Amino acid sequence: MAAKTFDVTVASREKPLWQGKAFQVQVPALGGGLTFLPGHASSFVLLSKGDLKINGEKDLAFSIEGGFASFEKNQMVIAVDSGEEEELKPKKA
Repeated sequence: MAAKTFDVTVASREKPLWQGKAFQVQVPALGGGLTFLPGHASSFVLLSKGDLKINGEKDLAFSIEGGFASFEKNQMVIAVDSGEEEELKPKKA
């Protein structure tokens, strides 16, 4: 049976930003946006400036300035040059 979540760690040069489980992660890859789900193929991706979005126990967004993301065996590490958590706007009904 496939996993429903995967482990995610987000860190900047200055400090850890977040660690937890996610259902989905969207990253601003250099070639365009990329979405990771549980069971995704192993990947190493360079990131550009943009929004990093994490859907998990709680939905989060970070404004990042580039970095890289690595995904392997349902574990994702995202290292960003700099990043700040953004407040998510409530979804419209």
